[in-house]
Amino acid sequence: MNTLTHPYFGPLSTTALQDTDVIWEVPQNLNGQSIETWLWADPATSLDAALLDDFASTLGQLTQLDQNARTALVKHLQQEPDFIDHLTEAASEDDAQGLPTVQTLLKQAKAAGQAQITAADFVAAMQLQNISLWCSHDDEPVVLDYRLDPEGNDQILAVKCDAQGNITEIAWES
Repeated sequence: MNTLTHPYFGPLSTTALQDTDVIWEVPQNLNGQSIETWLWADPATSLDAALLDDFASTLGQLTQLDQNARTALVKHLQQEPDFIDHLTEAASEDDAQGLPTVQTLLKQAKAAGQAQITAADFVAAMQLQNISLWCSHDDEPVVLDYRLDPEGNDQILAVKCDAQGNITEIAWES
């Protein structure tokens, strides 16, 4: 079905699409922060009301989803600190600009006698930048992009979830 009216998303259509594109976009509020949220589809996508219901339910529990994602991010970064190391190195360079949060975290870690930024401190400072809901991705249709210092850095930790918000993967992207 290329056109559908959904109780949460309203009227949706893929008939005018030439390629994968956003068919709905409304910012979500999370703790006073506006999170860009996009519903993506492609011309061949058959809009599925049950999937859209799952997306609506997941967005309705955004606070819990964010908490679960942050817990998973801490565990991930404790096991694989390369992301922290990469941003720490970039922020430590003599001409480093655009990474004020990472630099602040480094100063706080040193003041606390720590050799490096802890995963918990790093994740606490990260911002959920945007949420993508993919009508055509069966396994991981919900993607939450977390970043630090987005003006000076394009590195993302993408928390990928199933339609019900169960975390399936964390990927480093840029």
